[in-house]
Amino acid sequence: MDPAIELKNRMNISRATPLFYKVFAMVAAGMILDGADVYLASAVNSAIIANHFATIAQGSMFLSAGFLGLFFGSLWAGLIGDYFGRRQAYQINLVLFGFFTVLAAFAPNVWALIVLRFIAAIGLGAEIVTGFALINEFAPVATRGRWSASVSVIANMAAPLTLVLAAVVIPRYSWRSTFIIIGIAALILWIIRHNFPESPRWLISKGRYQEAEAIIQKL
Repeated sequence: MDPAIELKNRMNISRATPLFYKVFAMVAAGMILDGADVYLASAVNSAIIANHFATIAQGSMFLSAGFLGLFFGSLWAGLIGDYFGRRQAYQINLVLFGFFTVLAAFAPNVWALIVLRFIAAIGLGAEIVTGFALINEFAPVATRGRWSASVSVIANMAAPLTLVLAAVVIPRYSWRSTFIIIGIAALILWIIRHNFPESPRWLISKGRYQEAEAIIQKL
């Protein structure tokens, strides 16, 4: 039998093992950070307009820069993930998101903030796409839809967390502190995910059967 077919068949009947739960937890953590950042943008926008750091028009550009970055990040993630691997794309996008989010906290003016927000959002968009791809490629076939739905539910848990963060942090420490909190949390997760396994399905697609075999044995 073709080794690629054999390995894929073994993955199709795999169970939720400790390795899969580890992958799920790290993907879910990234999704919470992503969701928090997206929801937090509205609160930050209100704050920068209220303290005259930005005009209403500039605030709209700040929000638009985030969504534009999400768009390009989604496109970029697919290209990088298919060529260099899911793991590489997953690590690059998170450090991009975390690093430029921290830099955004020190933006000297609204134009710098808009540019930094755009770059950070590229990493944000890539994180979302790659996260769902990894869950689908690691999850047992029989329960793949359930695990994908669970990631979506967890990502939306960021909404109430963001409301609390915005209500407590922004009035006391300014909007800049929220970027520091989210950015540092992303960089910490990036360090934790240093040993994140490569997708066996991607390895199989590249003919790297021995590496895929080593991971599949743990699934």
